[in-house]
Amino acid sequence: MFPSLGSMVIELTILAALVAVVIALALYRYFINKDQDFHIHMTASEASEVGKQSTVASRLTWVDKWGKSLTVVTLVYFLALLILILYKSWQQAQNVILTN
Repeated sequence: MFPSLGSMVIELTILAALVAVVIALALYRYFINKDQDFHIHMTASEASEVGKQSTVASRLTWVDKWGKSLTVVTLVYFLALLILILYKSWQQAQNVILTN
């Protein structure tokens, strides 16, 4: 009933790569966030901690931006592939009906 998925190796490989990147970004975010310090540092001796907090916050912002964007791209690509597979299977079903 479904079209040959062997003919869609490239598309499925791209989808797998996108999913892998999204998962890698999620894991990267998890490990960055694990070291995040939520305390407010106000004394001069804690000035280096403020820099570390700023660095972690900027990394988290970058990962969040790209993570959201790539998640949306992956979802749209997956839905487009699903529609393509369903369309091809519908076409094959129509050909079977017409030839019988």
